[in-house]
Amino acid sequence: MTLVHTEGESNKAAARQEWSARQSHAPSQELLRRDAVAFLHQSLSSPCVSAIAKAEGIWIEDTAGRRYMDFHGNSAHHIGYGHPRLKEAIRQQMDALPFAPRRFTCEPAVELAETLGALAPGDLGKVLFTTGGSDAIEVALKLARAATGRFKTLSFWDAFHGAGFGAASVGGEATFRSGIAGPLLPGTEHVAPWAPHNCPYGTNSLEDSARACASMISYVLGREGDFAAFIAEPMRATPLVPAPGFGRRCARPATGTARC
Repeated sequence: MTLVHTEGESNKAAARQEWSARQSHAPSQELLRRDAVAFLHQSLSSPCVSAIAKAEGIWIEDTAGRRYMDFHGNSAHHIGYGHPRLKEAIRQQMDALPFAPRRFTCEPAVELAETLGALAPGDLGKVLFTTGGSDAIEVALKLARAATGRFKTLSFWDAFHGAGFGAASVGGEATFRSGIAGPLLPGTEHVAPWAPHNCPYGTNSLEDSARACASMISYVLGREGDFAAFIAEPMRATPLVPAPGFGRRCARPATGTARC
């Protein structure tokens, strides 16, 4: 079976190759060559096509002096490159306390933890900082197992939860579950997500699709009854707010089941 990637591209398009062939700025080309030699590139990430020298606000400038608007908008880029308030906050913190291991506490760490705890729903009030989203999912899976004594999880097909081993197991994108990884974690079950178009449940509206999806979740939870976690992170392939009442239509997880 041919694996169809649901995101990314491998930079093999003819137009991209033609564009690269037209580039003549020697310093940029040399830096790109060194980059290709030094880095192990991800299969879904484009090999670098330019070399950046500066970035400010929405603009990036390459080593040839050309400026581009950055429409990628990934993570902290939303506030713009080199935001003055962020730079000043970093400068002040670096001057005062550049790093604090968790063997010691400090005011900034506690203040952030308290803020996150106050924003969390229900009685959730404790946090654990990780190095990234994929690591957070890995830790959540361990906590769910410890809290419930179970190991099964239920999540959505087409969802992305990270590229780590456990995160890829509960994720639902074929790209991250391909045979090259070998057997993934056992007990990671999935249901189809809701969708306003091409609904996997054969419905014709978002509301009907959401009801069908909720019914399937209820069925699986009731049928198995021993899940450690229902991982309800928003789906990448279906970035939609579910229809009103979707959460209420899903049966409550079996006693002791955690929600990531």
